[in-house]
Amino acid sequence: NSGEVSGRYRMEARLRAADSASQAPAPGQVLASEAPALAAAPPRVRRQIALGVGATLPAAVLDYAINLCRRLQADLLLLTTDPLGLHRLIAPRRENLAGILCEAEELSSVSRRSLCRVLENHSRVLFAISGTPDDPVRCLVKGKGGLFRGESPVPVVVVGDNDGRPHPRAAKLSDP
Repeated sequence: NSGEVSGRYRMEARLRAADSASQAPAPGQVLASEAPALAAAPPRVRRQIALGVGATLPAAVLDYAINLCRRLQADLLLLTTDPLGLHRLIAPRRENLAGILCEAEELSSVSRRSLCRVLENHSRVLFAISGTPDDPVRCLVKGKGGLFRGESPVPVVVVGDNDGRPHPRAAKLSDP
């Protein structure tokens, strides 16, 4: 029954050990034949959350992304067309980013095609966050200027639309 409880490598090691009439290891003990396979295991790669950064980046949006990264144990992928302006925008929150690996990806243009290509190349991205109307991720939001054709490679979360005011359509829907 040890094959059902143990992983594949332990099961195979126990079967080899039984064939060679050697003594089976104690539970929890690693066989010498397993050690190279366990030592060669690659380090765990953390997932990423993509954040679109336009001309501005509200502190509340960056704090939201940082808190999500901490809760989900993920790193931050910053998507921007202006990498020099990016440093200025995240500088006030640099100490909050401690322990979170930040990677910046410069986009040559803000288009759905270029953004999808970048997101498809970053297979660890869980979802993307859009916080301002001018950030690159906004082009993935359904119904924005007819740019949405096909599926987005990742889910998109819109944070702080219209400077924190309720969306006008949402107000119409709630009226009796």
